[in-house]
Amino acid sequence: MINTVCRKIAGFVVVLSGVLVAAVVLFNMTGLEAQEKSIPDHGGFTDCQMCHQEKYKMWEASKHNRALASALRIRTADADCFGCHSLEGFAAKLQGNKVDLAQKESFKTITCVACHKPGSRDNPKQLVRVPEKLCIECHTQIRVLEGRGATGVEETRSFHSAVACISCHMPEANHGMKFFSPDDPELPEDRLDTCTRCHKDNNRKMRAKQLTDWRESYKKAMDPIQTDMTAISAALKEKPDLLNADLKAKLETVRANLFILQQDASNGAHNLDFALKIMANASKDIKEIKAAIK
Repeated sequence: MINTVCRKIAGFVVVLSGVLVAAVVLFNMTGLEAQEKSIPDHGGFTDCQMCHQEKYKMWEASKHNRALASALRIRTADADCFGCHSLEGFAAKLQGNKVDLAQKESFKTITCVACHKPGSRDNPKQLVRVPEKLCIECHTQIRVLEGRGATGVEETRSFHSAVACISCHMPEANHGMKFFSPDDPELPEDRLDTCTRCHKDNNRKMRAKQLTDWRESYKKAMDPIQTDMTAISAALKEKPDLLNADLKAKLETVRANLFILQQDASNGAHNLDFALKIMANASKDIKEIKAAIK
């Protein structure tokens, strides 16, 4: 009889243990589900910084961190400006809308969640867009990279035209968006520069020389154009009616095409051939314009 009672007690203990284990598992699963459903507000970076300190420091030193401040300094900045210079504006832009400028004082700068959507599995790295399309929502340098968009200049692709932005501007997953130039004196010798990381057929010294040659070619073509444009602007400020309608249209085209290069700001590195074609066309039209204002 004692043995029978002992077996019953043992069986009860086993059942009770199973119930307790099941309860613990259910409690943990419920906690995980609640955690997945309740994604914290990452807008202020409280949560991002805790787990991604290295990337946070890179971001903190980047221009993305200063994006809002640069827009706020411009009194005439409109909703389109804040569409790329604020977190709220960028979110609205992705939805095809424009941000409400009445809320400008509460805007945040371009933080992690401008590009990443915590918990999302729609795109790689929890991005809000596929990587190939995300950068070009705001960075218009893609026009020069792909050699298109300049009036009167045929499409001119380069060997960099098919390269994704992040290949050069996010080496080592660098969220500072820093391009490591081969001629950067502060870059350690044992660390790969951005160019040599892909072009392994030669060395850093040769890449540095190539970049220098590109910049010199660009500067040689651009400097006289800028001098002429300054002189033309001064002449037209004094006598606005110096040009006929045809020459005024040519001048506006020159300005618009040169603005593409100004926004690109790579000094030919993105697509030197395309840049040189733009400047060649500009020089030809400027020569005609200068002849008319003498």
